[in-house]
Amino acid sequence: MADGSMKPLTEVRIQGAFSRLPLELFLNVLDQLVGSRDGHQAVAYESSNVITKTLRALTLVSRNIYLIASRYLYSHCLYLDHCTNYALFRRTLGLNLGNHPQALRYGEVGRNDALFTEAEIPRHFTSVFISPVEVKRDIGGKITPLVRLPQIIDLCNTIGSTLKRLALDLHPVYATPSEVALIRPHVSENNVFIHMPKLEELIISYEATNYFRFPPPNLKRLAITAQELTETQEEFVLSIPSLRTLVLIRPIDLTAKNIDTMFEAYKGKSLDVVLIDVNSNHRTPKETRSWKVDDAVRLWEADVPVSFYGDEDELILCDNWIWTHGVKGTLWSQEKRRMASWEEIERRLVGPVHTIVDGAHL
Repeated sequence: MADGSMKPLTEVRIQGAFSRLPLELFLNVLDQLVGSRDGHQAVAYESSNVITKTLRALTLVSRNIYLIASRYLYSHCLYLDHCTNYALFRRTLGLNLGNHPQALRYGEVGRNDALFTEAEIPRHFTSVFISPVEVKRDIGGKITPLVRLPQIIDLCNTIGSTLKRLALDLHPVYATPSEVALIRPHVSENNVFIHMPKLEELIISYEATNYFRFPPPNLKRLAITAQELTETQEEFVLSIPSLRTLVLIRPIDLTAKNIDTMFEAYKGKSLDVVLIDVNSNHRTPKETRSWKVDDAVRLWEADVPVSFYGDEDELILCDNWIWTHGVKGTLWSQEKRRMASWEEIERRLVGPVHTIVDGAHL
């Protein structure tokens, strides 16, 4: 630079290149950048991902590019995986932090309002991953506290109306008995999911239905890290007419009666239930009904890989598997096989050995 008012030559060249690029072509490049990989679309890209880094770099090119790239960042990179970035995002939305390490000091500017108006950022909040774990480090002399349940509610109510995909892990959230009592008996404004009319894909930890009893009205794909469905969870899961895919961890004591309940309680036209577990745990419950061609509910089994030594905690293994593939967007297309009915099992047992082996893929 010749003086402090001049920009670096490389930055000038980058800006000049983008200024000559038609807007439609530039947007197409960004669409390709954040687009699906092999038909899979991630819920959100983490900060270390090359896509996030590229979009972040583009925000530094020029004011116009900043607005466009920021819109893509908010659409595809809302990866809130710890307490600090969760608090910073709440601050960006203008939500009150109170006495908090990330709260602004008096007189500090809260956010770039031009960005939120000119780029219409709020309507691009379409996909988000939330799992605000505790950060084990001292930040600026102050330790960021755990996220609490009311801070989940206010954020979801702020961005929920435009969301299409949500991965919400409430396991790290600090919920005191008094805070839980305040949202019961499930007052409408605190039932965050029913205020998400566009939500099609939801991945939640098993605690979610304890706090938010009513499901999104137009959900198509649901994964829940529950191993035993409680009455509340059954009502949540099976009362969604639009639901097409349900993923959950295989219950330890799955019975034919449990399967009958799924068939009877489901209110929609077609549902694929995918039970997740290690291969050795999959089996057909005794006296399970025979499948019919016109069944509205179909049961599938998907295997979670284990190490050579097989010494992992199987429940944790399944839980992590769901989150990993769920956030990456690969959960719904995982390889699976149809659960055999009890009639099929009996037929294999009385047949020759090759019948048992050949029928294992059914």
